[in-house]
Amino acid sequence: MGENHETPLGTRPRTLSEQVHETLCEMLLSGQLKPRDRISLRDLAERLGVSMMPVREAVSRLAAGGALLVEPKRAVQVPLMSAGEFADLTEMRILTEAQAARLAAERATPEQIDEILKLAGRFEEILDSAYGSPEAVAANKDLHFALYRAAGSQVLMDVITMLWLKAGPIINYDIGVKAEVPLEEEIGRSRTHHSREHHRQLCEALRARDGDAAAQAVTEDIRVAAELIRAYGAEHMDDSRRRLLP
Repeated sequence: MGENHETPLGTRPRTLSEQVHETLCEMLLSGQLKPRDRISLRDLAERLGVSMMPVREAVSRLAAGGALLVEPKRAVQVPLMSAGEFADLTEMRILTEAQAARLAAERATPEQIDEILKLAGRFEEILDSAYGSPEAVAANKDLHFALYRAAGSQVLMDVITMLWLKAGPIINYDIGVKAEVPLEEEIGRSRTHHSREHHRQLCEALRARDGDAAAQAVTEDIRVAAELIRAYGAEHMDDSRRRLLP
C-alpha cells in the first residue's frame, strides 16, 4: 500500500489515509473484527506498509462515526454495544435496508440480479461447509451490499454503510459464532438458518420484480437476526456496563 492506487482518468488518486480507511472498513463490515477487539496502530501500519500518520487519520474518521473507540493512551478497540444502542441500530437498518431492497427489485439490471442470485447461492454453500466462520459473515455482507448497490441510490448506500460499520462486528453473534453442539447438529442448524429462507424469499422477489416482497424479506432477515443476537447477548452481558459481550 506504499503507493497510491491507479484510478480512472479524471479522478484523483486515493490518499494513503483513504486506502487505510477502506481496509479498516472492510474488516468491520465483513466481521473480521469483533466487539472488544483491540487494534494496534503500529502493527496495522507495518502490515499495510504505511507510516503511522495515515493510520491515525483513518482511525480518527471511524472513531468520529462511532465505529471505533479511542481510549486513553491512544488504545483503539471495537466498542461494545448496549441493548438500547443495538435496538436503535436495528430499527435504522430495517428502515434503510428494506427501502434499498424495494428499489433494487424495481431498478436492478438483469446482470445485477444474476450477481445477487449467485451470491445468495454462494452464501448457502458456505453456510453448509463453514457455519460459524468469518467466511460466512463475509459472504452475507457481499450479498447484502450487492443488493443495496442495485438500488441505485448513493445516499442510501452511504447511510447503510455507516450503519454496517457498527453492525458488522456484532453480526458475528448470529452468523459467525459456532454452536457449541455436536457437528451433526451444527450442520443441521446451518441448513435451517433463518438467513437461508429469507435470502430465498428475496431472490424470488427480485425475479418477480416485487419491491414489497423484497423489502419484507430483508426486514425479516434483520429482525430475526437481531432477536437471536439479543438472546445470545443476554447470556453474555457485562452487568457492570450493560453491554453485549462476545
